Amino acid sequence: MKIFCLNTIDLKKNLVLKDLIILYNILIKISIFLSSGFGVGYFKYAPGTIGTFLGIIIIYILTSFNIYANILSLILVIFFSIVICEIANNYYLESDSKKIVLDEIAGIFVATYGIEITLINIIYIFLLFRLFDIYKPFPISYIDKKFKNGFGIVMDDVLAGVYSNIIFLITSIYLVRIL
Repeated sequence: MKIFCLNTIDLKKNLVLKDLIILYNILIKISIFLSSGFGVGYFKYAPGTIGTFLGIIIIYILTSFNIYANILSLILVIFFSIVICEIANNYYLESDSKKIVLDEIAGIFVATYGIEITLINIIYIFLLFRLFDIYKPFPISYIDKKFKNGFGIVMDDVLAGVYSNIIFLITSIYLVRIL
C-alpha cells in the first residue's frame, strides 16, 4: 500500500515538474521574442538601429494613449528589460547578442523621457542616442565591459539615453536663447 502511495506522489511530482518545464520553455520563447524587439533583432543589418526605431514607434503610440509620460512606466520598462535580457542572454550563450534589441528600446525610452514628441526632436534624439550607444563614452563603456548580464546589457543603453536626454535639453535651451 505504501509503495502505491509513493508512486502516486512521484507521479504527481513528475506532472508538476513537467508543467514547470513547459512553463519555463514558454517564458524563454516570450523572452526571446520580446528581447529581439518582436523579431527585428534578427535583421541582418543594423539590428540595434532598427530596434531603436521600433522604440520610437512604440513611444509614439504610447504618447497618444498618455501612458508613456510617467516615471513608473519608465522604471517598469527598465526593470522588465533587465529581466528579459538576462533570460535571452543565457539562451543565446553569448554576451549581449546583436539579436537582443530590447535594450535599445529601453534606452530610447530614457532618451525621449520628458521631451516633446515632434519629428525634429525625435530625429535629433535618435541621432544622439545612436552616437552614445555606438561610441560608449565613460561610464557607458565601463558598464558594457564590466557587466556581461541583463543588467549590463540594458544599463549601458539606459546611460546612453540619459546622456542623450541631457545633451538634448542643454542644446535645446541654448538654441532657444539664440533664436
